[in-house]
Amino acid sequence: MNRINKKRLLCALLTGALALPAVAWAQGQARPKPKAPAKVEEPQEEYTEEEYDAYEKAKGETDIDKRQTALIAFLEKYPQSKLKPYIVSEYQILFFEYQKKKDFEKLAAAAERWLKFAPNDLTAIAFIADAAEKLGQERKFIEYAQKIYAQKPTGDMALMLAQSCRKLGEEAKYLEWVEKTLSDPKYADRLDLRLARMELVDKCTKEKNFAKAAEHAQLVLKALETTKKPDTTSEGDWRKTTTGIKRACHYIIGVNLYDKDKFSEAIQSLERSLAVDPKFDWAHYYIGLSLWRLKKVENNEAPLAFAKAVLLKGEAAPQAKEHLEKIYKALHNDNLTGIEKLYSTAEKELNSQRSAQKSN
Repeated sequence: MNRINKKRLLCALLTGALALPAVAWAQGQARPKPKAPAKVEEPQEEYTEEEYDAYEKAKGETDIDKRQTALIAFLEKYPQSKLKPYIVSEYQILFFEYQKKKDFEKLAAAAERWLKFAPNDLTAIAFIADAAEKLGQERKFIEYAQKIYAQKPTGDMALMLAQSCRKLGEEAKYLEWVEKTLSDPKYADRLDLRLARMELVDKCTKEKNFAKAAEHAQLVLKALETTKKPDTTSEGDWRKTTTGIKRACHYIIGVNLYDKDKFSEAIQSLERSLAVDPKFDWAHYYIGLSLWRLKKVENNEAPLAFAKAVLLKGEAAPQAKEHLEKIYKALHNDNLTGIEKLYSTAEKELNSQRSAQKSN
């Protein structure tokens, strides 16, 4: 799957609804000044001199860590202060300062402290997600990125979540986020995403988990039915890609059916694999095994399938040759006399299958 440029992660997290008007305001406006009471008999100040002094001291602290502590202390002491919007602006500026210094551990810690006062602050959540990604903390990134997606779902965010889940080996979650990514028109035609399950087919196959591989293969074939050729892909490359996918998926499904002793169904699936690639030796080999288990040997059904696998000279050839000769000897008084005729018939059938495949 193509990677999104994660150097621009924070930009994606803060796009649109996560813009920071308070920061821009704070940077371009004069600081608040305490207002004198309108009337001596009605001293209803918006904030006290003590509050203002505490605010001035906090925002004037040059040490970023001490400034953070002072701003938090202000909120703890004056939770209902009219100066709170200014504190918010100052604290948001802290985020950018930590990010500029690339001090991502302190950035995350500062943002998490802030969430105690504003649990749904998407700006702070976005900075935590960004810091977690930079620090390689995938689970933490997923935790906070999901909170952003819940309020502002985008294909970019879904894709980043899918990539993180894949890093952690969480297949179900990975596919769940791939599906959400595809729901965004921006990614609807991404072939690599639509066929993401093919990676899982390969993974399960290598692990010899054919049942799970077959399950994913079925879904890949279903996705392929509605997947259009990308405009940037040539007809030749598209045909090569889809042929390889179909061959592999039908084969895996066939092997799984064989393992379940469903030999007739296995043959049908394996023949679909050969319909797109008649030279696939393993498909011929498993057809031979299936026919053998169905006791179809008297009319050379199983022997012919094994002979084709031998003639193709692939990885399946040695095993196919061993089975072929075992069956042939059992049918011909324990000798191989005349087996060349069987190979000749197999060669003719292979050529016929190749011709049929080229005409389609």
